[in-house]
Amino acid sequence: MPSTTAQGGLLDKVTAFGEFFKTRINNIDIFDEHYRNEAKTNPFYALGPIFYLVWFVVMVTGCLLIMWYVPTKPAAFDSIFKIQTEIPFGGIIRGMHKYGADAMIIAATLRLYRMFIMADYKPGKELNIAIGLVTLLLSMYSGLTGYLLIWNQRAFWATKVFATFPTYMDQFPVMGDFYQPLVKSLHMGWNTAETLLGGGAAITQETITRFFSLHLAFSLIPLILVELYFYKNAYERMPINWTKRIIIVMMLVIVAIILPAAQGRRSNPDVTPLPILSDWYFLGLYQMYKYLEPVVATEITMLIPLTVVAIPFLDTFITGAEKNIMKRPFVLMFCVMGFWSWVIFSYLIIVNIANIHVDPPYWRDFLWGTIDIGILWQCFLVYTTKDPVQKAKSAMGAVSMAVLAAIQLVLAVMYYYMAKTEMFFSPITQAWTYMAFRPFGAQHFEKAEALVKQLMIANKDYWNYPFLLDPHEIAKVGEPAAKEQILQLAQVCQQPTAMDWLFKLIPTFTPAPHAQYYGLVDYMVNNRWCFDYVTFTMRMTEGQVPPYPLQVPEMDWFWMVGSLAATVVSIAIVVMLGKAPAKKADEAPKVPVSSST
Repeated sequence: MPSTTAQGGLLDKVTAFGEFFKTRINNIDIFDEHYRNEAKTNPFYALGPIFYLVWFVVMVTGCLLIMWYVPTKPAAFDSIFKIQTEIPFGGIIRGMHKYGADAMIIAATLRLYRMFIMADYKPGKELNIAIGLVTLLLSMYSGLTGYLLIWNQRAFWATKVFATFPTYMDQFPVMGDFYQPLVKSLHMGWNTAETLLGGGAAITQETITRFFSLHLAFSLIPLILVELYFYKNAYERMPINWTKRIIIVMMLVIVAIILPAAQGRRSNPDVTPLPILSDWYFLGLYQMYKYLEPVVATEITMLIPLTVVAIPFLDTFITGAEKNIMKRPFVLMFCVMGFWSWVIFSYLIIVNIANIHVDPPYWRDFLWGTIDIGILWQCFLVYTTKDPVQKAKSAMGAVSMAVLAAIQLVLAVMYYYMAKTEMFFSPITQAWTYMAFRPFGAQHFEKAEALVKQLMIANKDYWNYPFLLDPHEIAKVGEPAAKEQILQLAQVCQQPTAMDWLFKLIPTFTPAPHAQYYGLVDYMVNNRWCFDYVTFTMRMTEGQVPPYPLQVPEMDWFWMVGSLAATVVSIAIVVMLGKAPAKKADEAPKVPVSSST
């Protein structure tokens, strides 16, 4: 009987899970096709149809430009110049194509902000945020791939900077090549850059060919899918009248005439422009890259879309069906933070007045300060709700805010040590993980650490000792430097610990004779976690490695202390909310039972 009940409960959960996603898939709204009535009085609900209309303008003008454009290094720039100066109405067609692409990005961005502010993802429409984000990203990357096709100086160097960032994926935790991972053989970062560029780190004819094909694919393939979607559901594609359509198209024509699309100077790989600027919609991102280590900047760039997709689900969990933006302060502050970060960063890179050594603490204060305000404001609204039933429902929202504040506090603690040692997220986490496993083989680890300290100077490739000691490699390149210490380290790495069984299950992808890890110590040395721990402890020990440990910038204490305050306050409110319902129940007046009942 219990097993039958358990099976029934599991089946109910699977059914509920399926219904959850079925509802959200059925509520998908690609271009505001479900907001036709709202679009009649609110122009922000016409952004979907406007995007779709401008998309067609871009596609038509793009097809016309292909007639004269030549996607080769010698002829690309000249063919653009010919279109601009010799082809009848060529400059207007190219201008409409360029400014139409800009209009798509503007419409997609405004629409995404509208969806957050107006809570258009409620009820059961959270996936619409993901759809809106995809339209924005496809527009941006279509613009980026088309940007290179001009083959002028600015586009050439902006593309070169952009295409090198995937290589930093090889330094990510677990999947990076710097730390030997389970997927080391994939070389994900380098292979991504190779796919984009086609010629390693250089921009070659293969690059322009691939960008040309991607530029078409980013528009044509989604267009086919969208047309199938509209056909299947019998939706009207552009529910705006012809007057509005003509006005929008004429706006593009007028802008193309008044501000002809820039030609620029022919690309020159030998002359680097300063500063290197991308098209306007990537300027804020380029400025952020200046403030951060490339690896960290790449991680954040990949994290931003995931955060945008997760926020609607989190907000629905916290505030339920509430749509008033003033009663959803966490979402409000998230939108404020994202918008002003992009505006300020774009301004700083354009005027070229930013100081990458002084400015970052101010940015971190603004970034985390707005999140703290949103957390505290949201908790305050939950606590001051007069309706006891609604307050009880909102208690889980307060718990979510407490969890977010606690995560921010953990990041603040990590940042404290990162600022002290100038070690970033990946090596810090590796060092602390090593520290957690260290008690399982303390004596062996102490010997390994002593040898690592010597080999960090004598032979920086010591961690790859199976390769260095391979007879075939020795025959090719000769005896490795500090061979005696490397042999000693190899012996230490074979010493047993209680956790060896776990690490022997992990493949190594290293050359023979090291087909698998010997155990815990071997894994920690070969993945450089021992190196990270040694570096961390040396830099945190006063006077051992000058000038470390460094001072934490004074401005950073504001957001770090703010993280602590937000955590303490939100937890306190959760505790008070937990006591409030019981107290209300005790104080509730007793209603006499009717005799008729």
